Amino acid sequence: MNHHTNRFSKVFILYLLSLVLFAFDPPSTSYANETAATEDNIEEYLKKHDKDIAGLATIVIEEDKVIYKMKGYADIENQIPVTEDTVFEWGSVSKILIWISVMQLVEQEQLDLETDIKTFLPDDFRTITTYEEPVTLRHLMNHSAGFDDSYTDLMIHNPPEKHTLKEVLENADIKQVYPPGEVVAYSNYGSGLAAFIVEEVSGIDYHEYVQQNIFEPLHMAKTAIDPELDDNEWVKKARGEVQGYTYARQLIEPNFYSIPMYPAGSAIGTAADLQKFIQALLAEDDTPLFKNKDTLNKMFEPTLYYPDTTIPRIANGLIYLPSKSQHVYGHGGNSKAFSSSFYVDRTERIGVIVLTNINNESTFTAGIPELIFGEYANAKYEGNAEDSSKWNGVYQPARLPSSGFSKVYGLLLRGKTTQSESNHLNIGGLHYTQLEPGIYKTKDSPSLYSLDVYSVHPQHKNVLSNTYSDLLYVPYYKHLLEWGGLVLCAAAVLFSFIYVMVTAIRRVWTKQPLHRLLFTQNLLNLLIFTNILWIAYKTASMVSYDFLKPFLTLNLIYIVISLINSVFLSVRLKSQCISKREKRFWIMTIVFTMILCVNMLYWEFYF
Repeated sequence: MNHHTNRFSKVFILYLLSLVLFAFDPPSTSYANETAATEDNIEEYLKKHDKDIAGLATIVIEEDKVIYKMKGYADIENQIPVTEDTVFEWGSVSKILIWISVMQLVEQEQLDLETDIKTFLPDDFRTITTYEEPVTLRHLMNHSAGFDDSYTDLMIHNPPEKHTLKEVLENADIKQVYPPGEVVAYSNYGSGLAAFIVEEVSGIDYHEYVQQNIFEPLHMAKTAIDPELDDNEWVKKARGEVQGYTYARQLIEPNFYSIPMYPAGSAIGTAADLQKFIQALLAEDDTPLFKNKDTLNKMFEPTLYYPDTTIPRIANGLIYLPSKSQHVYGHGGNSKAFSSSFYVDRTERIGVIVLTNINNESTFTAGIPELIFGEYANAKYEGNAEDSSKWNGVYQPARLPSSGFSKVYGLLLRGKTTQSESNHLNIGGLHYTQLEPGIYKTKDSPSLYSLDVYSVHPQHKNVLSNTYSDLLYVPYYKHLLEWGGLVLCAAAVLFSFIYVMVTAIRRVWTKQPLHRLLFTQNLLNLLIFTNILWIAYKTASMVSYDFLKPFLTLNLIYIVISLINSVFLSVRLKSQCISKREKRFWIMTIVFTMILCVNMLYWEFYF
């Protein structure tokens, strides 16, 4: 009996041991498998989109595990591969440095997020605020201070001189066009203003503050932020070994531009340095960035929600990324020839960095974060769907110039929302599914841009809110009138071109005399149209606004001359005996000239 009992005991013990050894999966083994699966998914994604890579570095951190992938070339023409010493421009990811700096000073009780920013600005600083309501740092962090935008002086190739941040802010072509807190309009100016406040309160230049309080504590020795890279000679030299490319991998020349409002987008460094930064934000315990862990936790607490919802939108300057966990924050960035993304999930301790030397790239900068964090899933809604036709209409971003010639660019950014089947929506060629009243999501775009929230606004009627900006409703009559005016301008130019060509040919072949005043006016119309095309081209080439001023002044001279000339033509038309055919040409010249002048005045194509 004892023999059988002992034998049974031994068998039972061996069975338990086998369970422990083979059936039990330790957490470390399970986690290692998850990390390996993540790495396989990234590798498969990179292979799938291999033809879209110029140069790329991506880092994924899952707790203490790091996945680091480098692909492609820093310089395709010279076959220089991407290495650990390749530097990438951060673009607007640089803004995270501003918000870290602000929160450091808040922690030290040198700044307060709810206080009027004028408290922290020097008395001689030229502010642009026009409303009684005070602008606070909270408004700047939430991009809700009410500032418009400008498309001039964003980036300049070989600037003739280097200006201080104060000078850049005071000379910026920016206006406050909304009361603080009314509208979300992503603002480089607002971010730059926050960086200038850091300068004033700390007593040192912003780039020095970042070097001393962020880069040095984190040992980020291969990162610079000065617009001319004068704060890091190694980075300046390394930048010369990197080129930038279009989506089609065509070389962009030139591709290094100085950003006058440099805190908003001038950081540049290696992926390994940026890894140190993201690990500091993922730290569970002590971080060199803050004295108190609570400050770091507070950094990732939502400070702005989508209208009439509980969906976060911004957390102290960090942009919310719609994701599976629903607590991912960070920022994306673009420069003249680089794109980047930087996202953190502190709850799950996951971080993602993507750096590319491709302009306006999204396959990787938006695709890889979505691959890691998963798609956004809204809580199941049990109520009835709304009639989505209530949101039909034309919308344009609040983040637009309100004055100056570049405001015409807003026409190209407008989108039309129309109802589709089952109370869903279509906008800009994308289909949006209704998740619940006012909340719509598309699968036709990366997670970063997948969520649209509609709301009714007392001043702006309907508002469409997405990742970086509110889109405001544009009355249909205004939309038609503005586009109609441009179509008439095109007709005016076409008429003047035909008139000048036909008249010149007839003059050469038949020696027929021409009416100098009429011919001159149509020639002027063509010349001024050429001048406008030149202004548009140079603006796209990122020249300074000062460079454009002479050409804008020519437009004003044209308007004055044309108005005077049109009066003379009108007077001569009444007194001169001409055929009905010639009379039509005179009238059309006067009318089309007036159309050109009115449009130039309306769109402010003058200085």
